[in-house]
Amino acid sequence: MYNFISHFENIPEPRIKRCRHHELMDILFLSICAILCGAEGWEVIDDFGRFRIDWLRQYFPYQHGITKHDTIARVLSRLDPEALQKSFMSGLMRPAS
Repeated sequence: MYNFISHFENIPEPRIKRCRHHELMDILFLSICAILCGAEGWEVIDDFGRFRIDWLRQYFPYQHGITKHDTIARVLSRLDPEALQKSFMSGLMRPAS
């Protein structure tokens, strides 16, 4: 099975520890899934998560539920673009099993 975390765990967390209410992996997984399903915009990513929370929880705990669209936007806009690109490429280039 594809291991999402192994490809994205090296992305530096852009938030200070006391400001983290939602896990970075939760936000990344939600955003990538929503975008792959056609979401265009922060609010649509947020809506995708709220409508599909049970499905998302099969993969990540989402202990605090789905974060708000403004937090999604803020976190994603602060990610290191080179680290994100490297993570995507490692997932795309992995050998098929």
